[in-house]
Amino acid sequence: MNLPDNIAITGASSGLGATLALEYAMPGKNLFISARSQQGLERVGRECRKRGAEVVWRQVDITKADEVENWITEIESAAKIDLLIANAGIFTGHGGDGNLQSADELSDLIKTNLIGTMTTVNAIAPYMQARGCGHIAMISSLAGVQPLADAPAYSASKAGITSYSDALREYMIDYGVTISVILLGHMETAQTKAHIGPLPGIISAQKAARIIHSALDRGKTYVGIPKSMHLLVRLQRLLPWRLRALINRPQRFHVEKSKDD
Repeated sequence: MNLPDNIAITGASSGLGATLALEYAMPGKNLFISARSQQGLERVGRECRKRGAEVVWRQVDITKADEVENWITEIESAAKIDLLIANAGIFTGHGGDGNLQSADELSDLIKTNLIGTMTTVNAIAPYMQARGCGHIAMISSLAGVQPLADAPAYSASKAGITSYSDALREYMIDYGVTISVILLGHMETAQTKAHIGPLPGIISAQKAARIIHSALDRGKTYVGIPKSMHLLVRLQRLLPWRLRALINRPQRFHVEKSKDD
């Protein structure tokens, strides 16, 4: 498949999104990055320009459909997006007090991670359908395969992204649009700083970005990172739930406070 020249990335002000922007930043690449943090976007955008890329950044809240649609329309009026990486999201879970998450926190998480991702994809998809080409990658999590007892709503949001991408991939076959889903394990980002407990298989955001870049260039539609943890959670799903709970007990954690993905 052709390598992308025009790349849009959400949630690019920090964490994996910022690292992906820097990974793709090179001469000949046009980057369109968005996030809720204007200050973070400016910092990442300037660094990407130093690496030779053309960069346009826009402050966008993916929970607001009009902002997302206006952003995509603005990009498409200037350039045709070859690759969209829907990365923006938040991480929350149970605190250390044993209480469940509040209704407001659950609502914010689902609106951001699941509905925000679908809104972003829904905005770009018609353009790619009309062109008969394009690539959409959605950032999910291994927690969407093996749900985390201490972050059930987060797990549900990522399982939703995985299910949505699987269904959309089949639908988009007739339009020549590639749909990829990235199932991530633990990474060294603000999310893991809020995660108080074991972090098995943790990798750097830089390594994850390199793997994602390589996989998407090869047209991979289903990418588990790291491979060893992906295989482990797949095997665990074959076990009775009580046995899984026993195996996973040493990996239990709590979340100090909400952080950007």
